[in-house]
Amino acid sequence: MASVRITLSILASAALFGCASLISHETLRFKGLETSPKHFSGILTVPKESQESVPVVVLVHGSAGVDSRYTFHRPALLDAGIGTFEVDFKTNVFTSPSDRPPIATFQPWAFGALKALRSHPRVDAKRIAIMGFSLGGHLSVSVASRKLVTRWLTPDQPGFTAHVGFYPACKWLKQHFDVTGPTGAPILILSGEKDSWGDGETCKSFGDWLNEAQPGVVSLTMYPNVHHGFDRKGSWKGYAPFAQNKTAILQWDAEAAHDSRKRAVAFLRQAFDL
Repeated sequence: MASVRITLSILASAALFGCASLISHETLRFKGLETSPKHFSGILTVPKESQESVPVVVLVHGSAGVDSRYTFHRPALLDAGIGTFEVDFKTNVFTSPSDRPPIATFQPWAFGALKALRSHPRVDAKRIAIMGFSLGGHLSVSVASRKLVTRWLTPDQPGFTAHVGFYPACKWLKQHFDVTGPTGAPILILSGEKDSWGDGETCKSFGDWLNEAQPGVVSLTMYPNVHHGFDRKGSWKGYAPFAQNKTAILQWDAEAAHDSRKRAVAFLRQAFDL
């Protein structure tokens, strides 16, 4: 595609990316699918140097932007034979939750990434998933909506193969779906019962609602006594207008972080038939 420009560099040391074997690492430029598209770039990393196509998962950050979560999850995905496409939807778009666009703004960008990846020779066009954290988790689950796939993709283009949402603020997810329900692609939600946006109270009912429309489409793991952002190094507490009591707590939890990483990889391996 003329609209996609690729710069390729082969890394001499896989240790830079935590992978046991040589990897291919490139910057892939793509655009959203809206009428006046916004242009982005993402980092595509595939787990081996051969010319075989591989399944890939799009990684989408939270409101903080690109951070340690990409670094934490990438090596396990690569070791499982899954490539990663790390996007940046924050730079030159918003600076904080106060000026962040609504989720609907990000949806054509996610589908734009999907479309660009499908044209790439190293990517298996039939096996592309999406996985995100907080804002990215909400986006990742929302694009499992059949009405959104119908809106942004042509009839010959299916949606993502699988969806993984880390603490996705389930309270507001239902609005993205209508009577047509989910696409049928499997969805995994991982969150903490003490999540500041109420996932402990809302994710089960949301999952049950989608499973009524498409039995077994949603798998849910809730971690007791675990806060938002449990796979992000460090901790933070502060004002957040849509959090419970308008106060958010983000707290690393090593046990939940490592368990969720294993579950996400196992879920994607099954979705990709690896």
